[in-house]
Amino acid sequence: MYFSIDAGVNSIIDLRVIPLMLVVLYSNWISASVTASLIIITRFIIGVNAQSYSNVIFILVSWAIFQYVSKRMKNRWICIFVMLGISALTNAFLSIWIPSTTSINISLLINYSIISILGGLIAVYILDYLIRSEELFLQHKNDAFTDPLTGLSNVRNFDRVFNEAKKRQLKSNENISIMILDIDRFKQVNDTYGHLEGDKVLSKFALILKSIQGPNEIVSRNGGEEFSILIHNCTLEEAKERAESVRKVIENSYFLINNDTKSIHISVSIGVTTYSDSTKEIDSLYEHADQALYAAKKSGGNRVYLYS
Repeated sequence: MYFSIDAGVNSIIDLRVIPLMLVVLYSNWISASVTASLIIITRFIIGVNAQSYSNVIFILVSWAIFQYVSKRMKNRWICIFVMLGISALTNAFLSIWIPSTTSINISLLINYSIISILGGLIAVYILDYLIRSEELFLQHKNDAFTDPLTGLSNVRNFDRVFNEAKKRQLKSNENISIMILDIDRFKQVNDTYGHLEGDKVLSKFALILKSIQGPNEIVSRNGGEEFSILIHNCTLEEAKERAESVRKVIENSYFLINNDTKSIHISVSIGVTTYSDSTKEIDSLYEHADQALYAAKKSGGNRVYLYS
C-alpha cells in the first residue's frame, strides 16, 4: 500500500488484495480476518474519503469471495484464477460506482485487473516453491542425522550428540555413560532367513530400544547390527543396571519374520563404561565401551560387561 499508484482524484490502486488471498489459501479464517482488518485500518490512516469506504467494501467482499471459492473449488489454479477475477471485477465496479472516481481511466482498470490476476498467480507459484523447498530442506536435514532403516540416530548424529555431551560435561561435571549393543550371531539370521528378514529384525530391535528409551538417553544405530545408548548424568552402577534391563527385554522378546509366520529369539551383548567412574579420558569413552563389548561377545554373548 505504501507504493500505491495514484489513479485519479483521491484514488489509489495497489495489489493489497494478493496478500489477503495468500493468507486465505495458506492459513485460516482468523488470520484472514486480521489481515483484512489491518488493510482497512491502514487505508483509513492514508486518508478518510469515499474511496477509503469503498476499500472497506472491496476488502470485505474479496475476503468473503476468497473464503467461499477456496472451499468450493477443488482445482487449485482455477480456484485462484476465479478468486482474483471476481475480486478484479468487484474493484472495477466500485471504481465506476463511487461518484468521485468516475473520471478514472477504464484502460487502467483493465490493466489493473490483468496485473492483479497475473501477480496473484505468480505469488502463489513462488510461495508454493518456497514451501516445497523448506519441506525438502527439513527432510534432508532429518535424513542427514537419521538411520533410514530404523529411524534411530545415525553415527553422524551420535558424534554430534557426543560432542555436545562433552561440552556440557565441562560445565556441569556430570557423569556420561555409553552402552554399545551388538546382536549376537546376527550373521546367522541373515544367512538362514535372508537380509530382508534380517532388516525386519533390526527394525523390531530398534522399536524395542525406542520403547524403553529413557529421558536422558540417546539411542543410535552405529552400523550393521551395532547400536549405542548415550546416557547423561548416569553412574557406572546405574548404567550397568540399565544395560541388564535392556538385555533382559531383548532376551524375552520375539521377532516375527517370513510374513509373520515364524517367530525367533535373539540376544544382545553390551559393553558399558562411564566417565569418570571407569574411563578417565572422555575421548576414550566409545573405545572403552567397544572393548567391553568385545569381551562380552568373546565370553559367549548375551551378557553385560563393564570396562575395567
